[in-house]
Amino acid sequence: MPFDLEKLAEVVVALIISSSILLVAAAIAWRLAVKPSLRALLEYRTARAGGDPVLSRRVVELEEEVRALKDRMAALAEGNPTRPLAADVPWRAAKERA
Repeated sequence: MPFDLEKLAEVVVALIISSSILLVAAAIAWRLAVKPSLRALLEYRTARAGGDPVLSRRVVELEEEVRALKDRMAALAEGNPTRPLAADVPWRAAKERA
């Protein structure tokens, strides 16, 4: 059974165009439907975490540690860069933190 190359080319072009249109439609649907719901989910999780006192305390502890590390990094930039960063920080076990 011989193939008509013109008809085959028309079908291939039609498939490419229709798949491109479908891809654009899927991207628009994602942008309109799914992405706002993901943002709402993240906002919900953030708002829910605000009510958890243990999580809030841990976040405050992490913020304090980050501030201290930033201060030490600034001091390293001014002073001796070969000094170990955590040389004078006492080691704490995971059970002591909780």
